[in-house]
Amino acid sequence: MADTQRDCVMHLEIGMDLAERVVLDLLESGWSRHSLRKHEAVGPTPCGTAFYLLREGGIAVAYFPIAEFTDANGRGLFFAIRDFFPPIHKSAHGDVESLEPFKVGDQVISMDRDLDGSWHYEDEVRASEWHRLIPVFTVVSVRPRAGHHTQFGGRDYYQVKVKDRVGGGGGYHDLVPVAGRAWQMRGEGECLIRVRPAPLAVAAPPPVLPAQLDLFA
Repeated sequence: MADTQRDCVMHLEIGMDLAERVVLDLLESGWSRHSLRKHEAVGPTPCGTAFYLLREGGIAVAYFPIAEFTDANGRGLFFAIRDFFPPIHKSAHGDVESLEPFKVGDQVISMDRDLDGSWHYEDEVRASEWHRLIPVFTVVSVRPRAGHHTQFGGRDYYQVKVKDRVGGGGGYHDLVPVAGRAWQMRGEGECLIRVRPAPLAVAAPPPVLPAQLDLFA
């Protein structure tokens, strides 16, 4: 029986449904989004027809028990758990469809917070104090993303890449601009605050023409 289950290949839609149900059940049982990203869980899916492994922000599902993500290769499926998070409350994104994101060259500070408590559909995620990262970061890339991501209720969001001013990396952040706060973009448990806009490009002076061409200038 176990060998038969191990030979079964999981269909993508079935795997997505199973993974989503696992994530929602854990949230409803008291896990926070932060906990789901930081801790490990393993066991049968709620329907009892498959098994899951949740670790380091990912979830794998298969028809047989999984001890490592690689166990699901070829027969199971792997997803990012944040793809199954319920939408963030409108206060996190201002209840708007689209706002102007940061621009390349903007200098920003990064804030994050430790999430505690469970997800509430009518409220924001409960959180402890915000923590500021010391470096001042510079935006080096802004990539618009279609608004299919459940994290932001189907609204447009952006992947903003930053690096610190001495050349290190800050990585990518999935963020939405906040209505009424053009200097702030927020994502799950993090916030970028613009402290200095990108310098305006100064037009280059016209080239100096050779003396013999002055008459044609």
